[in-house]
Amino acid sequence: MQSCESSGDSADDPLSRGLRRRGQPRVVVIGAGLAGLAAAKALLEQGFTHVTVLEASCHIGGRVQSVKLGHATFELGATWIHGSHGNPIYHLAEANGLLEETTDGERSVGRISLYSKNGVACYLTNHGHRIPKDVVEEFSDLYNEVESCESSSHSMDEVSLSAFGEWTEIPGAHHIIPSGFMRVVELLAEGIPAHVIQLGKPVRCVHWDQASARSRGPEIEPRGEGDHNHYAGEGGQGGEQPRGPGRDEDEQWPVVVECEDCEVIPADHVIVTVSLGVLKRQHASFFRPGLPSEKVAAIHRLGIGTTDKIFLEFEEPFWGPECNSLQFVWEDEAESRTLTYPPELWYRKICGFDVLYPPERYGHVLSGWICGEEALVMEKCDDEAVAEICTEMLRQFTGNPNIPKPRRILRSAWGSNPYFRGSYSYTQVGSSGADVEKLAKPLPYTESSKMAQGSSSKQQPGHLLSSKCPEQSLDSNRGSVKPMQVLFSGEATHRKYYSTTHGALLSGQREASRLIEMYRDLFQQGT
Repeated sequence: MQSCESSGDSADDPLSRGLRRRGQPRVVVIGAGLAGLAAAKALLEQGFTHVTVLEASCHIGGRVQSVKLGHATFELGATWIHGSHGNPIYHLAEANGLLEETTDGERSVGRISLYSKNGVACYLTNHGHRIPKDVVEEFSDLYNEVESCESSSHSMDEVSLSAFGEWTEIPGAHHIIPSGFMRVVELLAEGIPAHVIQLGKPVRCVHWDQASARSRGPEIEPRGEGDHNHYAGEGGQGGEQPRGPGRDEDEQWPVVVECEDCEVIPADHVIVTVSLGVLKRQHASFFRPGLPSEKVAAIHRLGIGTTDKIFLEFEEPFWGPECNSLQFVWEDEAESRTLTYPPELWYRKICGFDVLYPPERYGHVLSGWICGEEALVMEKCDDEAVAEICTEMLRQFTGNPNIPKPRRILRSAWGSNPYFRGSYSYTQVGSSGADVEKLAKPLPYTESSKMAQGSSSKQQPGHLLSSKCPEQSLDSNRGSVKPMQVLFSGEATHRKYYSTTHGALLSGQREASRLIEMYRDLFQQGT
């Protein structure tokens, strides 16, 4: 693409002056999940050349994590494509042949807690008795644990029913991708040059609203030709990097991204895609100056919980061929008003095990679900302890004391992962769709929303870097305020499709579109 520098005096605003001085805007995307990759891809396709993606972990994908064991692929994170009509994830998967091996049983038009709609669910009590399904359906409270796992809340008492109605279901069946949901991530990453994504690059702080920003500082340099560093597995570290072209010494940046390794990266815009769980835990230290009070309030009101999976692989099935799931019913909880358990009874939150189907693909595998505080307790246990407890539960509920221990166990740990702190968001009691909109609103606010810009932090804008990196001192001269310095995306920022993969992807495209529209006229002037 040709230079985007403006000519003559066609524009004299700070944005135009900055582009005349250095050409292309620099955009940093924090996070290489679906939202971050979608944003980066959209920007690159529209001619943005200075785009960098910083990923804290050693792999791309975010909360998509497909693990291959033998011939089968198991999903520790996202599993289903929710709906098909107009779903960009579905259309991407369909166009690239990812659904060709999806069986009819893996196209669910009903509840999504089952891996197969074939067969029947076996409802079992802790005394080893099977309950007829028609009897179970008379007691809707028995579904509470399943519903809370699907919403990722600790219990349904925490979910705002009024706000829950804003969530929009895309029509069409739910689909499983046999080759792994990670294939969708890889398709998004295919068009992104190798040097754009840096792995093993956690961010400590985003210093925004720095109208004086700094004179030219450390830059992210191209890594040269080669395969994507997504697959390097060791933080994406390359060899010697060539220096880029010099810049004016008086160049100023509105945003500076401070990384954990003390590198500072100047930018015009930063798209933050970190999870709501990370924002809840770290927003006060992650942004300087602090976030506006209304955005902080929205972060606190919205909910994110932990839903974990436990896969158990057996040598032979102990369940019948007609059984598609084993659902647990604790008879002594019929009168219970709460589904919160003491830590030593965490396993009571496992609502059952689904049978993975077809066995020709997965082998003889059960998939269990656990959510809420009990999932966090489970994450602290080792594999041996979890396998032992799950085996004892299966023996107790089936009444079969001869069930062997599984030969292999695989499980997720989203709640304790420092880069996620939860599985996906939900509308907590006291929150609303308006909070989702507030979370998604770019910074700094426009004049019309300045009244909401009271900072939640006492940190002064002039203080750019913490003492952890004293050698990276920055200037503090004030200048013009640049719009849309910090943008927010991720599933929690989509009012209609929060908690979904398509919501994450669309939110990334939404924030990219803001910048594309912002620079559209200036790009045209430079062509």
